[in-house]
Amino acid sequence: MKITNLATLVAVAAISGVAATAGAQTNGPTGFSARLGIFLPTDANKIGSSTWFNVGADYKLNHYNVSAPTEGTQSYLGLSADYYFSGSNSNLPLALTYNVRSGMLVYSGGIGVDFYNVDDINKTGTSLGGQVAVAYEFGHINGNMEKPLFLQAKYFLTSRSELSGFGVYVGYRF
Repeated sequence: MKITNLATLVAVAAISGVAATAGAQTNGPTGFSARLGIFLPTDANKIGSSTWFNVGADYKLNHYNVSAPTEGTQSYLGLSADYYFSGSNSNLPLALTYNVRSGMLVYSGGIGVDFYNVDDINKTGTSLGGQVAVAYEFGHINGNMEKPLFLQAKYFLTSRSELSGFGVYVGYRF
């Protein structure tokens, strides 16, 4: 593993640790969520590998209220960090997200910055990125988190077409 990949993993772990400490005062989706999965680039021919490893974390911003779009839903702002990589290629998208909960489904969309590395250390950079996602929570009943497990599908949009694609996750809400 190249040093840049190792440094990025350490940065994601540090961000996750801070968010977990801040979210420890609340349960479930009111704090910290972690997820593991795979990333499937939409333009795998340009990048080489068609399946990448993916890890991510979300943190709910408890101090910022946003109004729900419809009656019977809840909405909130959050921070999202993901890291997907294969060989010497990687991307670290950080985003501010708007999330809407409707029963056991959580929809989200976000915009932020991507820190990418393509092929080697000479092709690194930053760019504007976006993401849309839907998560299904197991055991979220009447506002109580019985079993804080979830499945999530997320699409990442980047200025580098070879780094755009789908993420599929299993996660846990703390």
